[in-house]
Amino acid sequence: MKLYFRELTNDDIPAVKDISKDIWNGDDYIPDVIEKWLQEKNCMNYGTFIDDQKTIMVGFGRVKLYNKDIAWLEGGRIKVSYQRQGIGRKQLGYAIDYAYKVGAKVAQYDTSSKNYGSISLAEYYGFKKKKCMNVLDADRSDIKLIGSTSLKIKKITVDKARDAYRNFDIGPGDEICMGWSYYPLKEISDENGEWYIHNSDVILQKINIKASPNQESPREDEVWIIVYGNPQKAYDAIQNILQKELKNEKIKHFEVFSSPETANLVEELGFSYYEGEPFGVALYEKKLDYSPKD
Repeated sequence: MKLYFRELTNDDIPAVKDISKDIWNGDDYIPDVIEKWLQEKNCMNYGTFIDDQKTIMVGFGRVKLYNKDIAWLEGGRIKVSYQRQGIGRKQLGYAIDYAYKVGAKVAQYDTSSKNYGSISLAEYYGFKKKKCMNVLDADRSDIKLIGSTSLKIKKITVDKARDAYRNFDIGPGDEICMGWSYYPLKEISDENGEWYIHNSDVILQKINIKASPNQESPREDEVWIIVYGNPQKAYDAIQNILQKELKNEKIKHFEVFSSPETANLVEELGFSYYEGEPFGVALYEKKLDYSPKD
């Protein structure tokens, strides 16, 4: 199938939303951010079309340039009725070609460790898994707080958080988990949530609906908690945040992103894995090679 690509405009928003409505049983976040995405600089939002007039859209995606070195690939979607026809592979190839065009050193994207189709595409194009954070969730009614915690966590500014992360094991590179995404440390901002710390033992980020306006973020009744550090201290810090957030009756659901060791402890609080099997949000990276081909 011959495909055509072009940059998206505001006139394409209805077609984007039409594709998104069938993704993840209608729970896709793209409709909430597409207008903001089209207003952003340092990015390219593209559509995939099956006609040379580029009017019949069957997919779309985006390449965001965090800086001159990193091309972040996100939001790749294929219309449900056109999936499993090789369109996703060609669409990802188009995004990678754009990353080469702008001179990026690496291309990155994240996916669920259970999204085997996405992982297969990553491996086809030479992406390697760089890091992963386990993901567990719980409804409000599932949470079982175990006593009270004496751990004192202190709220800190984003600048102090940026410096503090360098004292924690965040895996190779300087990207940190931001829920269902990864960010270079230099790019985090006040829009990305609130940060808390306990000495050099644990650093915790809380994200709610008010944060992260231009990326996948929690629903209105949801809170995400991302934590690095000593598993026991991380467990205590999570309990500390839960005790406060459960006072808000509007919050009905929580997700925790953590190391496997911390995840094992968090299960004691009533959190569990989707479909019962451990999984996580994984960062994949491809180093872009500009050396002449023989």
